[in-house]
Amino acid sequence: MNISKRLHQAGFTLAETLVGAAVAAIGIGAVGLLNSAHLRYVQSARQSNAATLALQERVEQMRLADWRKITDPVYIKDTLYAAPPKSSGPLLNFTEEVKVAAYPDDTVAQKLIVNRLANGNRVTILSGDGLSTQRLAKVDLQIRWTGGDGRSRLRATTTLISNGGISRMNLPGFGGTTTGVVSTPALVSTPAPASTPAPSATPAPSSTPEPSGSGNGRGNVGGKPGKK
Repeated sequence: MNISKRLHQAGFTLAETLVGAAVAAIGIGAVGLLNSAHLRYVQSARQSNAATLALQERVEQMRLADWRKITDPVYIKDTLYAAPPKSSGPLLNFTEEVKVAAYPDDTVAQKLIVNRLANGNRVTILSGDGLSTQRLAKVDLQIRWTGGDGRSRLRATTTLISNGGISRMNLPGFGGTTTGVVSTPALVSTPAPASTPAPSATPAPSSTPEPSGSGNGRGNVGGKPGKK
């Protein structure tokens, strides 16, 4: 009786041990999955930050270039896109695209589109004929990469660049012309002030004639001598 009781207690202890081991294994697995998900989130945030910085770098490069360069497909393909942005290191299968179009009417000139592939090759899709004669352009920049989960991700931005700087006169929303040509308002001539007339000379006072006659009696009247 005593031996069977001990065997029963030993079997119950073994079951508890197995259940505890299973709970521990489940806990360790959950911690591992949570840690893996956390690492994916960190990697995704790092890639998103790198993509934003890469776009900002490209935008600044476009703004620092003059109008002739940003409308030249050879410059964009061989100089601007010759090397990837410095911030694109964490991005896998990194590709870029720049699109330059006339603004606000993109039909007045051909668009300029250049792609940079993941292997570093650059391809000109459209050359942008007639774009250099425009005054205002809209620049669309896009970058793509493969995220940690294997899905393709995209980040894009748009900016306006003007030949000579953006002002109220060449933005259509602020009263500028739709063709992008800045019109200079005619100057209104101000009439000259009327001349002030010169003051007239004040006439000199006339001298009072001296009375004629001897001065005795009445004065002369009509040239006749007075009575004595």
